[in-house]
Amino acid sequence: MIKKLFTTSLAILILFATSNCAIAKRTKKMSQLELREMQTRIFDTPDTTRVMKSAINTLQDSGFVIQEIDTDLGFIRAQKTFKKHHIDKKRVAGWSMMLAVMTATTILSYGTNVGSMYDPSMRISNEMRDKTAVVDTNVNIEKFGKNKTKVRFVLVEKILQNADGYSFVKSAPTNVIRLYKPNVYQEFFAQLDKSIFYEGI
Repeated sequence: MIKKLFTTSLAILILFATSNCAIAKRTKKMSQLELREMQTRIFDTPDTTRVMKSAINTLQDSGFVIQEIDTDLGFIRAQKTFKKHHIDKKRVAGWSMMLAVMTATTILSYGTNVGSMYDPSMRISNEMRDKTAVVDTNVNIEKFGKNKTKVRFVLVEKILQNADGYSFVKSAPTNVIRLYKPNVYQEFFAQLDKSIFYEGI
């Protein structure tokens, strides 16, 4: 049984070490100008109140919970929480290495050190579970020229390392990522455009 655990942990270590070395090239980071362009849309209406109501409806339809609204500043803050499959390969590789060492130590000590394998095993198991993802969004709405309204939609995703309650793992974010996926912004603005249209009927 112990030899099987040792072999398994070594296999996991090799798998993740290899995958870390073979990670595909990172997507070219957007410039601040490109990011701002992706996050911003101009709508053909001077009615910022109508756009504000439409943005609130669009966020709620997308599963966001409104946290704060400031109509004078044209500001909306909202948040969405969901489960997400996220594996930190570096953390798994590190704990796999630790498990391999502890397994080897257990074998050499004829099983007297078997308890030392529990912690890295549980941490690897925790990494494999779905994590809690929190997406924070800020929407800024302002008049643009005489007859238009400008909307900027910003998304930040936080992956929490709490998983499903392993006691050593805290709820602090392990990753805080500004989202660079154009399709996410395109979908929001498409839905907002429809909502603005229906608000005007």
